[in-house]
Amino acid sequence: MSIMDDIYDNYSTLEESRLLTEAIERWEPRAADRVPEYLKDFYLKLLKTCKDFEDELEPDKKYRIPYLREQIKGLSRSYFQEAKWGAEGYVPSLEEHLRVSLRSTGYPAVACASFVGLGEDATKEAFEWLSSFPQILKSCTIISRLMDDITSHELEQQRDHHVASTVESYMKEYGASSEVAREKLETMVERAWKDLNEDCLRRPIQV
Repeated sequence: MSIMDDIYDNYSTLEESRLLTEAIERWEPRAADRVPEYLKDFYLKLLKTCKDFEDELEPDKKYRIPYLREQIKGLSRSYFQEAKWGAEGYVPSLEEHLRVSLRSTGYPAVACASFVGLGEDATKEAFEWLSSFPQILKSCTIISRLMDDITSHELEQQRDHHVASTVESYMKEYGASSEVAREKLETMVERAWKDLNEDCLRRPIQV
């Protein structure tokens, strides 16, 4: 996930990002012919890694892999959307930002990957629950996204074609200063922690 993030964020052009995203959507080795040469190895190894996971699973557990593929595709789409925002200098509303950037934290994809290797508890119902972006997962992504943006806002502004953070989205949408924006986002983080703790304390955990 970190390698994919770096490709979209630091190394590929917008056009190269588009080609990679389209190839990941197709999810077949032949699609490697459509991506830049330096990305072919990454793309093919991504496919092979998922295939290796599938080969390790018992026949009645192979249903797990399509869920992982869809999460990776969604992660790729969110990275590409952020790359477009950065290239265009676009500052989305806070709601629009979070629709994309909560996914780009990578938490949903990593959580799904961890489920693939679980035992009998990783039922199809569990994967359906995870794919619904449940509150406990959403709370984790909110905490991660907002805290990262709050702490890195000033540094990120110094980069060329940087993606607008949630701090900037709040500032633009509400005409607020950076200090006020940070305070409001910190309040959202506190609320997310409360939601997360409530879900963790709930017994039994329903999936």
